[in-house]
Amino acid sequence: MAEVGWSTFRPVVGRLFLGPALGLVTTMRNIFHVVISLLMWCLFGYYWFVVSKREIGAETVQALGVLSIVIVVGLIITFWWVAHNKRLARRNRRQTPAPAVPEPFEVDNLNRTIIAPDITELQSASIIDIELVPFTEEEEAADPDNEYPGKKVYSVVRGSR
Repeated sequence: MAEVGWSTFRPVVGRLFLGPALGLVTTMRNIFHVVISLLMWCLFGYYWFVVSKREIGAETVQALGVLSIVIVVGLIITFWWVAHNKRLARRNRRQTPAPAVPEPFEVDNLNRTIIAPDITELQSASIIDIELVPFTEEEEAADPDNEYPGKKVYSVVRGSR
């Protein structure tokens, strides 16, 4: 039997999913989505039926005019913005990358103290041991509100190369 992965299934909008080794695949979820979609289209059609029975007054024409103007202005701005970005890309204005922001290496993202050797030693090591060491009673008393108490200790494993 051939291996079946996510790329094997190619969903087609408006049709049921066909899987090569599984035949016709229908689930309650797909059926539920189809039923809800059909009900929404029926509601949409009913609202248009209700709207088409009404008389069109001056206020409706004015509202449609304002809506049309807003849509046209939005499209013009969008097309201008795309053209502007294409011009920037064509001129390659972003030749230099943004400068790297230095990351602090004193505390981690949970505000635990980091104890580690020099960063160049860590970068050259093939194996790094990371250990979480609990606070001593004195350290815990000094920072009682810390939600994640402890220290993170980095050490290079010797003889790893």
